[in-house]
Amino acid sequence: MSFEATERIAAVAPASIAALYPALLAQFGEDLPDGKRTIRTIGGHWDDGAKTRKRAASMTDGTITGTTMTDGRMAFRCLWQSDLVAAWDDGDLSGFDELTEEQYQALLPEVEEP
Repeated sequence: MSFEATERIAAVAPASIAALYPALLAQFGEDLPDGKRTIRTIGGHWDDGAKTRKRAASMTDGTITGTTMTDGRMAFRCLWQSDLVAAWDDGDLSGFDELTEEQYQALLPEVEEP
C-alpha cells in the first residue's frame, strides 16, 4: 500500500468534490481495509495507536468527513495516496489546496459560547 505516513490537510470547494473524487479515485485509488470490508480509496487513517495498520477513509462512504471552513471550502485530513501526493506537490492537481495546521485553524468557524 502506498499511502503517506503523515496526515495532510486538503481544502476543496464543495462543488468540486463530486467532480474531482471519481477521477482521482480512478487514477490514484488503492484498496484499504475498513473493518471487514475493503474500500477503494485515495486516503486513509491509522487504525492503531502504534501506527502499524492503515484503514480506509472515503469521502463517499462517510469514513472521512470534511470540515466546512469560513472561506466555504471543505477540509479533509488523512493519509493520502502517495502518487496523488506527488501529483499534488508537482502542481498537477487543480482544486486541491494543501493547508498547514495554522492555516486550517485560522479558517475554522468560531464556536459561539452559550
